[in-house]
Amino acid sequence: MVNKHITGLTGQQHAEEFLLKKGYVILAHNYRIKTGEIDIVAKDGGYIVFIEVKFRKNLNYGLPKEAVGAVKQKRIINTAAHYLTRHHLTKSDVRFDVIELLEQHGKLYVSHIENAFPA
Repeated sequence: MVNKHITGLTGQQHAEEFLLKKGYVILAHNYRIKTGEIDIVAKDGGYIVFIEVKFRKNLNYGLPKEAVGAVKQKRIINTAAHYLTRHHLTKSDVRFDVIELLEQHGKLYVSHIENAFPA
């Protein structure tokens, strides 16, 4: 379990670096409430972006983005609503993205899926 946690943190660090290079401003990471968690909250232009990061070392369980199913999406949306209310951002334009990180043959592949699912 510890190795999985460390791998997740490393993946999230890569995702944050990727977003910073694209000009995003990181507002929060690992935003947690009782019913859910959002890996990264960022600002991209006029959007508040809630980002789920998925890291895999192989494709044995499919593409990383496939792990963000309907139940996970609902948790993210509910957690995002809490974040927006708590930070007085309820009138903000919002987007939900997924960043896939796939490590294969010693290389790290990054795929950023904007508007990965609707609010």
